[in-house]
This record gives sequence, structure tokens and C-alpha cells, in this order.
Amino acid sequence: MVRDTLSLVDSFSKVPMIGVFDSGIGGLTVLSSIYKLMPESPLIYVADQAHAPYGNLSDALLLKRCRLITSWLEAQGCTLVVIACNTATAMAIDTLRKEFTVPIVGVEPGIKPAAISSQSRCVGILATENTVASGRYKRLLERFMPSVSIASQGCPGLADAIEQGSHSIDSLLQQYSKPLLQAGADQIVLGCTHYPLVMQRLQKIVGNEINIIDTSDAVALEVQRRYNANSSQNGLPTSHIALFTTGSQTAINRIVATYAELTWLADLPVQHCALSDLAEQP
Repeated sequence: MVRDTLSLVDSFSKVPMIGVFDSGIGGLTVLSSIYKLMPESPLIYVADQAHAPYGNLSDALLLKRCRLITSWLEAQGCTLVVIACNTATAMAIDTLRKEFTVPIVGVEPGIKPAAISSQSRCVGILATENTVASGRYKRLLERFMPSVSIASQGCPGLADAIEQGSHSIDSLLQQYSKPLLQAGADQIVLGCTHYPLVMQRLQKIVGNEINIIDTSDAVALEVQRRYNANSSQNGLPTSHIALFTTGSQTAINRIVATYAELTWLADLPVQHCALSDLAEQP
């Protein structure tokens, strides 16, 4: 459990912070991996639930949301920002890295470990439709083809179902995993940070002979490398986590309690932050 939680970001001011954001609870899987690896590092998490899912936003509005949240996190004292969303990484990270001096870490599907491990030479990927359609994703695939065959499956509605704790999750997992199995994939890569929350349910559907790959731990290792390299410790390390949402505090508490992977966060208060001045559709 978290040993100490403060409700005010100002309390973190003497220690460089790591900012993490997503459209909802999916990025909490990345936050969990960072905390396990770096339990003494102060963390701020923003769930932009008022604008979820990011897959439904125009490219322009998604970039505005990512720019606004990154700016806000930097203003709170974050010396590193993690875009804990595959869609936002694919659509916005290149622009944000040009506009901000703070290091920005994104998430990408773990195709490399899947390609190395695959015996069938076929890798399946579950991702949002926006991620699958993005140029960044297509360039990533090109690095591994034709050495392996890659079956990409867009999963409309799955991230949103996980965000809501919907009863449709299992049927969606069956629907979207079936084409990957038919293609001969022996590795299934989770290309959305929401999906690890239902990884055990997916494993039951596809069978234990299929390996499922989540890159949250790999992202945490990159955060550790970049954070240590770019942060000067101005005070004693501490274990603080602050959770914010642009949506309903009650809703995020309810959803956190739904998933066993997130129960360690159940006692943390969730604060509201509007971050609404760029909310209008351009």
C-alpha cells in the first residue's frame, strides 16, 4: 500500500515529480508499474475522463488536450511526463516533444518482444482503431515485417467498455481475438493501456498456449532511466501519489474498485481538475 498520500500538489514541491496521463483509468496500469519500480518517486496522475475516450476525438482536439495536460503537469513541477495512452502517443507525442523541454515518454505496442518469442512467426495486436490507423503505428510495423506476419485488430468500444466496467467486455474480447487466432498468432500484444486490466479474462478466452504481452513494465524502465538522468533531487525522496480527474470523482473511485489490479489505489483521494479552457471543438 502507499505509505503516505497528500491531497495538495504543493506538498511535492521539493521533489521532482513524474506526471502520467490518459483519457481514463487505462494509464493506471502504467502508473502501477512505475510505482512498483520506483516507490519513492512522487507521481501525479490525470484521468481526462471528461474527454474520454480519446479515440473519439479529432486529431486537433486530441493534440490540444495532450498539450494542455502536459503544460499543467509541467507547471506542477513534473520533470518527466508519461503519455500513458497508445492513441495519444501515436497522434501527439512527436509534436509535444518539439514544443516542450520536459522529457516525454510514450507507450507503444510491444511488437519486438512478441516477434522474438513467436514460434508461428505471426503476431497479433489488439489496439484502438486510431492507433492502428496512425502513421506512427504503421512505421513501427514496418520495422518487423516481413520477418514476422502481423495481424492488427482494431477494437472499437473495448477501451470504453473497460472504462465503464461493462458486461460486454468478454464478448468484445472474444470478437476481437478470434481473427488473430485464425491468422495463427501465438503472441497477442496489448496495444492499449486499458487492456491489461482484462488480461486474465483474455487469457481464459485465447488459452494458455497464447502469450499475451503488456509493455507497462518496459515503459516503467524507460521512465526510471529518463527520470534518473534528468532529475536533480532537491529533497529526500518520498512516496506520494496524487490522482486527478477531469470527470467524476465518484465514477473513478467506483471503477478503480472494480479491477483487482488497481485495488492498491482504492484508499487514495481523487481530486477534480477542470482543465477546460481548451475543451471546445476547433
